[in-house]
Amino acid sequence: MPDQQLLECAFFVPLRRDALLSDGALHSTQLWEWLDAELFNRFRGGTLHPGTYRGFYADPDSGERVDDESQKFTVALPEAEVDGLRELLAAACVLFQQKCIYLSVSGHVEFVAPAQSETDQS
Repeated sequence: MPDQQLLECAFFVPLRRDALLSDGALHSTQLWEWLDAELFNRFRGGTLHPGTYRGFYADPDSGERVDDESQKFTVALPEAEVDGLRELLAAACVLFQQKCIYLSVSGHVEFVAPAQSETDQS
């Protein structure tokens, strides 16, 4: 284990594509495998929490209530690698067809959205 201080980074990925952005369908097994492989290749590990997490929020565009179920992942990273996780989650927004992904870095919450250049290409 490295001697450097690590930050606990947890994020949620909904089980379905955003119904207002896309069709609300479940994600493919291949997409979940891509995320697993990216977490390992970029950060050398992570945890997929058991079960699913039910959540709800106001859609930023419509203001309507959205209920969803998500997978929760945790990765322990040095501070210098947190931006790399944000970049991965920005790409995941596009592939998982989400407006944003909830990320908590040592208790500090943010919502990672697709990078502008990625949304322009969609």
